[in-house]
Amino acid sequence: MTGEDKDLGMNAAISRRDFVQGIAAASATLGLSDTAGAQRKQRAAGLETDPGNYPPLRTGMRGAHPGAFESAHALRDGDAVPGGTRTGETYDLVVVGGGLSGLAAAWFYRQRAGGDAKILILDNHDDFGGHAKRNEFVYNGRKLMTTGGSSYFVGPDAWTTDAISIVNAMGVDWREQGSRGGANAGSAMGLQQATMFRKEVYGRDQLVVGGSPLKPTADYLARTPLPQPLQAEILRLYTGKTDYLAGMSEADKIAKLRSISYRDYLLTVAKFPPAILDFTAGVWCLGNDMASAWMAFFRFKPGFDGLGLTRPPYSPEGPEQTATDYTLPGGNSDLARLLVRALVPESLPGGDWKSVETARTNYATLDRAGAPTRIRLSSIVLKAIHVGNTPRQFESDGREVEMTYVQGGRAFSVRGKDVVMAGMNNMVPYICPEMPDEQKVALHKAVRAANQTTNVLFRNWEAFARLKTNRVMFPRTFYEGMSLNFGRDVGGIAMPQKPDDPIIVGFSTAANSGIAANPTMVSELLGGQSPSPGTPMDDQFRMIRAGLLQTEFAHFERAVRTQAAAALGGGGFDPARDILAITVNRWPHGFATGRNTLFDPVGEGDVSPTVVASKRFGRIAIANSDSTGVGIAQTALDAAARAVRDLETRNYGYYETF
Repeated sequence: MTGEDKDLGMNAAISRRDFVQGIAAASATLGLSDTAGAQRKQRAAGLETDPGNYPPLRTGMRGAHPGAFESAHALRDGDAVPGGTRTGETYDLVVVGGGLSGLAAAWFYRQRAGGDAKILILDNHDDFGGHAKRNEFVYNGRKLMTTGGSSYFVGPDAWTTDAISIVNAMGVDWREQGSRGGANAGSAMGLQQATMFRKEVYGRDQLVVGGSPLKPTADYLARTPLPQPLQAEILRLYTGKTDYLAGMSEADKIAKLRSISYRDYLLTVAKFPPAILDFTAGVWCLGNDMASAWMAFFRFKPGFDGLGLTRPPYSPEGPEQTATDYTLPGGNSDLARLLVRALVPESLPGGDWKSVETARTNYATLDRAGAPTRIRLSSIVLKAIHVGNTPRQFESDGREVEMTYVQGGRAFSVRGKDVVMAGMNNMVPYICPEMPDEQKVALHKAVRAANQTTNVLFRNWEAFARLKTNRVMFPRTFYEGMSLNFGRDVGGIAMPQKPDDPIIVGFSTAANSGIAANPTMVSELLGGQSPSPGTPMDDQFRMIRAGLLQTEFAHFERAVRTQAAAALGGGGFDPARDILAITVNRWPHGFATGRNTLFDPVGEGDVSPTVVASKRFGRIAIANSDSTGVGIAQTALDAAARAVRDLETRNYGYYETF
């Protein structure tokens, strides 16, 4: 180990590092509690780590953690499905996937089928919730928590009856104000946003407190190391009113913006220099070359103020939308916990949602014999085959589905009278080989963006307070930002009040943690070989996904330590002393995405592949946000409700085919 690594604390006793990385972990077993050879636990003084095998406290490489996907990748690559030992279990419903959509499907099914229905949920992760993951830290008896993925409800006031009904049934008062945290100790101290310009890129390390490269002023730019011509171009981008499509009708302008990427709009239409791309932060989870200029305009990206166009409603960045967004303290993992409690009442104590925020889920209750609902974790489903010879044209055909899954390195099989596939749709064709080819092709089109969320426990936030900042942006750096996460006062959890209190610091990639929107992270994940501009969106996602799975935890850790030390060193920060735990939530299959006008057929008469992909097949229905093409909590719940309706028997005494 180099002297620099020692100074950074790369040998420090943080709570856990996972040394089995990505696709190199093909031989790992599925129960992380059994993989001591692949992991080592290190306990820092005062830090509680994974007591009693409690998943939310696990740190290191999380999200798609080692053991959660290798068998599925082997199936994708053509390996034979092992014969499963029959457990003798038959369920009224088997749900594949314990994320929000799978949990909601089980809840909706129980509302229709009643309390006697037997339900089994199988999930490949060692925790429930899918992307709605909770990260917890306990330091010197103080509990801190945050989301490790799916984080908030987008405009719940406009949700469908199905989606909002489940939120209401869980007792979440989503109309309350101030759910994003409101005033905190940092705002009371006047802490501001800052920008850290790294010497590797800009010639010297320079921290500029106050202002933002994404909301620049002339005064802010004058305090940066950026050359004056680039400062002028940044101001033109963010404050200019030029109509770069002058002389075109409104309809022609819209057509033009739909036909070109945001990158091409900036470089070839508005004539900005390529250096401007470093100050746009991508579009949603997309790089500038993957998003149309129209998408960028809709999502409030700069450069369009002079065009005279009216922005369509319901942009997630629009003030009318963000005003109604709702965030639970643990992100959408809190909704997942409440759904688990509704399905397995013994898993959490009773009371309103706030009263159970600090309660630990009793994982020992999730898969108890004889319980009406069972949740079986670390179980990767590899095959779902109909059994029986009843003709398929009859809606209630009496057949069952045999499910083969792998747990702890062994294959098992159970049967379900009904099945909801609520995992990633592009795995369904491998799991259900009987499906029609047309539906398989449509399901394979569900290619997701890659995401990551890194949460770091700091011993205190004194350096932030001394430097008068609560958030630091890092242009052209692996992590594009780090920010203090004060959380909320709720359910016995108190926000950090004093700079010597421990705190969670979030390290982000770009907007919504979409990796493709951060060219520097993409380049590092791919060993310096970034996709050529204009490479089809899905191909870029696949490349980034492979790079993310092969990048070791140490790479993320070193970036956290290096960037924090550079930005906060002037405030007395010591990465070897002040960083207590690191949780990297990697999501190689992150946001569900729909059709892209730059790469997909979207003309008149073109039908979304989600229409074909989401059709019921025999006793198997399709859920998950993939089946809508929109990756938000609402669509996960909507898809669950629709999938359960698809399974309902409709006996009218007549047949559509006779």
